[in-house]
Amino acid sequence: MMVLFTSRSEKKALLTVRRILDQFADRIGNDTWQTIMTQEGVQEVKTLLRRNATKSTAVSCRWIRSRNRSELLWVVGNRDKFNEDGMVPVNTTRKNILHKEWEGGWPYLALIKSLVAVAALFHDWGNHRTTFRKSCGRRQWKKTPIATNGFPARCWQL
Repeated sequence: MMVLFTSRSEKKALLTVRRILDQFADRIGNDTWQTIMTQEGVQEVKTLLRRNATKSTAVSCRWIRSRNRSELLWVVGNRDKFNEDGMVPVNTTRKNILHKEWEGGWPYLALIKSLVAVAALFHDWGNHRTTFRKSCGRRQWKKTPIATNGFPARCWQL
């Protein structure tokens, strides 16, 4: 079975975990190892890690079942370094990044939409006036059943 080991160990435990996992698996990241091994091999790695575990040790083992599915097998050491699924947070912040105090959720959105619709209607209505067409100069305006600028106005009539 394909397994993925993730270490969140600190201090001297980090060197110990790296030494043990480098014997059994290929390192694919700073603190991540991946390999194919049997259930007995996974249990052997677990016992070695448990034998050398300290307060600073934190290692999780995940069984990769398919491309989109994996299952947490065990965690050795400090479980608080992982969430309940054995995942590792990449970055956390205490800052308020939502800024709801000044964004306010657009309370006037409906009013703005209505004003824009009325402005577009007046714009199209103004473009179809004969005085505006005469002021455009040499451009010849052909009467078509649905002109480009008249289409929104016709939609309002429906």
